[in-house]
Amino acid sequence: MTTTDPRPGTPVAPPKHVVELTIDGDTVKVAEGTTVLQACRSNGCDDIPTLCYGETLTPKNACRVCMVEVEGSRTLVPSCSRKVEAGMVVRTDTERVQHSRRMVLEFLGSSTDLSLTPGVDRWNEQYGVDTDRYGDEPATKAQPVKRDNELYVRDYEKCIL
Repeated sequence: MTTTDPRPGTPVAPPKHVVELTIDGDTVKVAEGTTVLQACRSNGCDDIPTLCYGETLTPKNACRVCMVEVEGSRTLVPSCSRKVEAGMVVRTDTERVQHSRRMVLEFLGSSTDLSLTPGVDRWNEQYGVDTDRYGDEPATKAQPVKRDNELYVRDYEKCIL
């Protein structure tokens, strides 16, 4: 099989192998190297919350809110960085996963201002998060907002890292 590119002389990456796994009872086929989160989203499972993940960012594994259960794994795994494996069985909405997400959202909500985070209100409701469990005000350390240039504003009170 030959892959062609409309621009002569442009190198083309070889095709990736296909990996078959099970997500919430459905058989899914994705390219080798795909993360569990990407595989879930390609299968229509768009309700895995993420805080530190972005399509153009390297996974940081910092927030731990995207955790899923993988059969045979002793611990929950971060779906944003874990690569799929052939035969993997993933569960995205077990009691253990829900409990973990609730705890992470409560911990982060107690130490970080998540008020501008897209989706956090919906996730708090979905997982029964008690945002006042560890106090009614986030225990953040007051830091001035940093404006190094016109493109970036760093507000560490809103940063989960």
